[in-house]
Amino acid sequence: MSDDREQIRVVFEEVYAANVRGRDLEGYGKMYTDYAFWMPPDQADRRGIPDIVEGFAAQIAKQDIDPTFIAEEIEVRDNVGYVVGTSHTTIYPHDGSPSKEVKFRALWLMKKEGDTWKIDRQIWNVKPG
Repeated sequence: MSDDREQIRVVFEEVYAANVRGRDLEGYGKMYTDYAFWMPPDQADRRGIPDIVEGFAAQIAKQDIDPTFIAEEIEVRDNVGYVVGTSHTTIYPHDGSPSKEVKFRALWLMKKEGDTWKIDRQIWNVKPG
């Protein structure tokens, strides 16, 4: 189980952040199950990889996002698990306006497909400063 927990931590803290920073639509989509449910703050919910990638593309269309994720709790039961953590994120608008710092709280339900942990349900919200 500790190897599974480490794999989930890597997805949460490293892979996800790299795909967001790199504006990598293909890599972003590959992190999700086919029927994933994406629930961001102040945006419409999205279901399935194509819809989620479209939502992510809209998020990065007018800004660059530089997140740092920290997993605080990871639990695994067979081929399902969850991770709870935070993200301290800097957002750089493309219009030249000042960058802003945002803190998020995240809860991801994960599913193991073969040897790969993927995001099945993702919810996050903005926390005060």
